[in-house]
Amino acid sequence: MSDDLPATFEARNRLRSIVNRTQELTPLRAVASKAIQMAEDERSAAMDLATVLSSDQALTARLLRLSNSAYYGYARRISNVREAVVLLGMRTVRSVAITSGIIDALKPPAVGTFSQDLFWAHSVCVGLASEALAREFRTVRPDDAFTAGVLHDVGRLAMMLVEPGSFAEVLHMVEHEGKGFRDAELLVFGVPHEQVGASLAERWKFPMLLVDAIGAHHPGVLPSRPNSAGDIVAMANFACDDAGLSCGYDRTGAADRETAELPGGIAEAMERAGGIRTIEGRARAFLLHVTDRAPRWYESGRTAGEDEPMTTRHVA
Repeated sequence: MSDDLPATFEARNRLRSIVNRTQELTPLRAVASKAIQMAEDERSAAMDLATVLSSDQALTARLLRLSNSAYYGYARRISNVREAVVLLGMRTVRSVAITSGIIDALKPPAVGTFSQDLFWAHSVCVGLASEALAREFRTVRPDDAFTAGVLHDVGRLAMMLVEPGSFAEVLHMVEHEGKGFRDAELLVFGVPHEQVGASLAERWKFPMLLVDAIGAHHPGVLPSRPNSAGDIVAMANFACDDAGLSCGYDRTGAADRETAELPGGIAEAMERAGGIRTIEGRARAFLLHVTDRAPRWYESGRTAGEDEPMTTRHVA
């Protein structure tokens, strides 16, 4: 990570301040941290992971809700965490633990019109699209790609949590001056959200594959074929923004969004995964089961628990 630090002294200090204050305000739950480390350790047994997860009642309930949902579609009911770990696999369980832990930890105050529900909707859509692309290109493991996709924008929440006034300036530039979200971040904060997210993930002792993917998901040019988890997430992020599944910013209001063509094999991979709308539906189901309420979705007034098809898209 040291080679990727901002160039100026002021920007480096701003980055450290955001990461340090985020840790002070919202420490990641110990159970989630332990689950992350155990799932990476080949010496860890599934039963050891199950024992750790079982000590957190909220995480246990969410894991069982997801395991028994149509999202996975097992024929028999999963009644305890040990069965969930065995059937879903350690790395899939890790993905649920990380997502649940981050959603619980990073709950910044509302700032302007930025929708945290749409933030997580976009994040999980990118995670599932990353998973589909990883299966297609076999660059990284699909469950690692999913986790990296879910976490790719976590730096934005940290920036909003620590400096809500500065984040409001970013929103003003986006909404009233026509700036791109990332360009506005650089003008106001001096550092982009991917650097904040990567530094935070490194501080949380996430696997380096996740740290690197978070930090590399905004390449100057999309690769024709992904060579890393960062490339996978960048392609998935583009595909979701192109389909209108963004935070309400980025490319949501771009005049060319509807007609943009997905480069390389992204479109084909998305179709083989059932299409972007199938990915969107799976994201809604996932969030419904790993959060404690049904989040608002892209159509005004819609919640993730409703089954009727979406007919309109959110535009900020």
